Amino acid sequence: MRVVLAAFSAMAALLSAIPAQAQTAVQVPLFDGALVISGEVEVTESVVELDAVVVSFWRPVLFGTSERPIGGRMDCRLGGVCEAYSDALFDIEQRYMDSRERREQSGLNDNRERDYAEEGPVRRLLVTGIAHQPVRRYVLTYIALREGDALYEVRMNCEFKYLHSPPSDTVFAAVMLQYVDLAIPVAGTASNLQSNG
Repeated sequence: MRVVLAAFSAMAALLSAIPAQAQTAVQVPLFDGALVISGEVEVTESVVELDAVVVSFWRPVLFGTSERPIGGRMDCRLGGVCEAYSDALFDIEQRYMDSRERREQSGLNDNRERDYAEEGPVRRLLVTGIAHQPVRRYVLTYIALREGDALYEVRMNCEFKYLHSPPSDTVFAAVMLQYVDLAIPVAGTASNLQSNG
């Protein structure tokens, strides 16, 4: 998976002029920059304030082989906030661990292996897992960016539903991570953060 934080000179607007079915990316304002969601995406909710944003969207999922394609959909809800920096808030791994027991009690079975990456002022954590009743697989994304005395946080939860009859040997984590790439230009900071998720 790739996460990009880069300089952005002007606020981007929703690509509302193009029908959702034909879009290859959607941009929504995020702080002093924009959130870019790649792929055929339909935004169902977008609430943007000066220091916070909430976006809900979905996109189709297709994987497998041409002889046996597997289809479904991914539903995501993303929240972003800008707040005063603290070491505790920037420690996204510990914040996730603090929530793990509560997540398990609510029926979320997170995988023990997590994908963590850090470069300069940017930290990113990916958690995959499965929940039941109904069965759904998910990716939880944490991103934190320190800029001076401010901390930009993005948290996104994506659920994968209606995956029709996937083979028993499907590596769902690898499939899901292909669909949760974000490009997030934020307030005058340029950094590239990459890992193989």
